[in-house]
Amino acid sequence: MRHKITIGVLALLLGILTAPARLHASAPRNIIVYFEFLDNANGIEEAVSFLFGRMLRPGDQLIVQSPARTYGFSPASLGRSKAELAVSLQGRLRGDISRSGQGYKQVLLDLDAAALEIAELAYPTGVVDANKDLGEMFILYRQGLANLRQLRQVSAASLRRLSGAFQGQKGENHVIVLFEREFRPIPRREALNALADMPAFAMKANEMFSATELDPPFDVPALAAFFRGVPLTLHFVYVTSKNTTIAGNRFESSGDIYSAFSKLAEATGGVCAATAEPRDGLKAVLKAWQGSKLSGSREE
Repeated sequence: MRHKITIGVLALLLGILTAPARLHASAPRNIIVYFEFLDNANGIEEAVSFLFGRMLRPGDQLIVQSPARTYGFSPASLGRSKAELAVSLQGRLRGDISRSGQGYKQVLLDLDAAALEIAELAYPTGVVDANKDLGEMFILYRQGLANLRQLRQVSAASLRRLSGAFQGQKGENHVIVLFEREFRPIPRREALNALADMPAFAMKANEMFSATELDPPFDVPALAAFFRGVPLTLHFVYVTSKNTTIAGNRFESSGDIYSAFSKLAEATGGVCAATAEPRDGLKAVLKAWQGSKLSGSREE
């Protein structure tokens, strides 16, 4: 299910992170990477190649969370061909993202239909046969928003359970969240102007189509304090999609996610990167790990 950052297989995660690992000259890393994406065209394969080809070192342990399931890689399994592991994971992620994105895209289509009806009722053009009540369409749009939020709930309890799996582990603990920036359809600008002049709908329209002050998805200071106590470093990569199924006027609907996770990254000493390429975000994380620039290093 889209954007549920939860722990559905905590037992698997604990098993991998508690498995004996041979210590090397550098302390091992316990790494979890979330791929929260809808579109396979957004550089997923390049990011996976960079993760396996450049970021992992002997002794590391890896958990990869797709929108549908969790994949675990112990130090022993990571001793195999990194190229083969990357190809296998790329195929699994493609399937998971395609399946998980279907429900989310349907919600966007429903919101788009409601936004078109609202626009035509507020500022008729004859393009859409709007024969519904404006109040009814606002209710339908609000229900679509609720469905959208349910598809990407971020639970503080699940994040605490995740970070708890790191406690007592040898080495560095890192969580990398790669999150695809979200947009949703809203009525065209002329209709929004017309709604602003309607006393019965002006406030509702501002709330649903213009408001930028969004409630945080969790208590950021409390969760940051918990992460520091593990200790755990969270890195957040905010990826702007190259493609969008929304053709008309649109509004960013993931500002709350960006605000919360960027603050978590800052509080735990992690990287926060906004980029069009997820691989560039992973490069920024690697640079922070190395404590030096990546200039002169080979590209994948």
